[in-house]
Amino acid sequence: MPTKQTMYYVGFCRVCKTGPLGLRCCGQCGNIVLLCDECDAVWSDADLAAPPQYAQGGDLPCPACEASLIERPSHWATEEQIQNVDWLQEAIHTGALELKQGTAFAPDAEDDESPERPASGG
Repeated sequence: MPTKQTMYYVGFCRVCKTGPLGLRCCGQCGNIVLLCDECDAVWSDADLAAPPQYAQGGDLPCPACEASLIERPSHWATEEQIQNVDWLQEAIHTGALELKQGTAFAPDAEDDESPERPASGG
């Protein structure tokens, strides 16, 4: 059974409407992005109205250095890493984003600690 990974997230994806927007840290340059844990849409800052970046050729390149955001050593950002990102701290402080903690998606993991998905409205 896979290990559950703690994931800090700031809401849910406007593209797929179900995936939590996790804070992903590039293993090469340390850049932190907002990454949908469901559809892999990526935003490089708090402007979620901007068009997201998507996977290219089966990988998801970091907007800052082009290294993979999916492969190791990239990882879900730690609380300490999050505290060192000015644009993210400003967005949290102004209420544009709300920092939450959950468990990253893992197909074989139990679902009881996953971020609560929004109800689909119709």
